[in-house]
Amino acid sequence: MTTPHTNFKGVTHFGNDQLMNMLEANLKIYYDWSLLKIGAWVDVQNTQVDVWAGDVSQLRMADDPAYTDGRVWQGQRKNWVWETGVNYTDVDSATQNPSGVGVPTIDGVAATGSYSVNYSLGRIIFDDAIATTSTVKVTHAYRNVQTYIADDVPWFRELQFRSHRSDDAQISKTSTGEWSIGGQHRVQLPAIIIESVPQGISRGYELGNGSLVIKQDVRFHVIADSRYARNNIVDIIRQQSDRAIWLFDTNLVNAGGGWPLDGYGDLTGVNMYPDLVDTIANGGYRWNQCHMMHSAVSEIESLHPNLFEGIVKTTMEIVLGGS
Repeated sequence: MTTPHTNFKGVTHFGNDQLMNMLEANLKIYYDWSLLKIGAWVDVQNTQVDVWAGDVSQLRMADDPAYTDGRVWQGQRKNWVWETGVNYTDVDSATQNPSGVGVPTIDGVAATGSYSVNYSLGRIIFDDAIATTSTVKVTHAYRNVQTYIADDVPWFRELQFRSHRSDDAQISKTSTGEWSIGGQHRVQLPAIIIESVPQGISRGYELGNGSLVIKQDVRFHVIADSRYARNNIVDIIRQQSDRAIWLFDTNLVNAGGGWPLDGYGDLTGVNMYPDLVDTIANGGYRWNQCHMMHSAVSEIESLHPNLFEGIVKTTMEIVLGGS
């Protein structure tokens, strides 16, 4: 028989996600979903010309050493929208939803071969290589604001300016320039980087059961290439103060195969954010409630004249039970 004083409280498996990692995963998916709910995406229809006279539906061949040339084709913007049932109400009270990824066309003809979609990197990956001189286009939607967990943005990655500009001469280059850098190494702007920092306090919640009230600080690093976008995003984040949300248990999601995207960024499930935080009785993975408190905003002086940065530090309060 094991006695309580010989074991850790609240921890049974070393390899499980604990609070700080759970918070980062939850907040990313929460912000991805909630930004869509306020219309933060752009629909791209096949053969759609933008204000710079570029066809934003046209993909470029990706120079990826993991694949044969002609298999991987990527869009101008990454982080394509995979969610359904967003039901955003626009200023005219009409209900809008992002465009799903359509069937790609190759030189104007719908593709007949098999392919997969990497939503995270904004790519179409054909099972069999096609001619590298092909013109590949696809209907899709991309997020206006990209969100990252801090671990996903190591310092060697490149911040990419002008990623909306279809007239950028770099786009057509496959072996040189910033567009030749793989999408996994490019951070397009504006972006929110979520970092659960080792800073906070914990205290007993009530006598007799070992529960804790934990106040954990999270930093939202906002990076944009315009002051206007930086200010808007900072305001959106700090307005969530005094807001309570449900968290889902990432360990249960891992065990149950509940993630909607697989390790290759392809859609494998149907769980949207509301499904993940639904009760276990309804098939969800609900874990605990989180109260967002005490947001503080600060600006970072950037050495780059076209880079605008800000930090929103928010204290998250969670009650963890344990004995």
